[in-house]
Amino acid sequence: MLANPYVRITNNFLHDMATGTWAACLAVLFVLSGRLGGMPAEAAAALGDAMMLVFWILVGALVVVSATGGIRLAYWRQQTAPEELAAKRRSLIVKHVAFLAIYGGGTVWGWLLLP
Repeated sequence: MLANPYVRITNNFLHDMATGTWAACLAVLFVLSGRLGGMPAEAAAALGDAMMLVFWILVGALVVVSATGGIRLAYWRQQTAPEELAAKRRSLIVKHVAFLAIYGGGTVWGWLLLP
């Protein structure tokens, strides 16, 4: 199945779209959190409900990023030459530690932006 280029292209597309969706949700939460002050209570409550929905879309996007990233890892291993594997593995570990900090910290920040 992973040898099929359409599967890989679709997986990469979903991975990239979910990454963009996660970042967009975080941006929306940031902007909306700044608008809550001074609003009538009913409007602020409605905006808070919308922000909660955006947060759960962010979490869903993170799940898709993780799942499609796991699939990417499977075909990455198949396509990497044995002599390149050690260097690429180190790079991949560094990349994922950075991503854990970015996605983990960003998701926590998104949660903290909720009213």
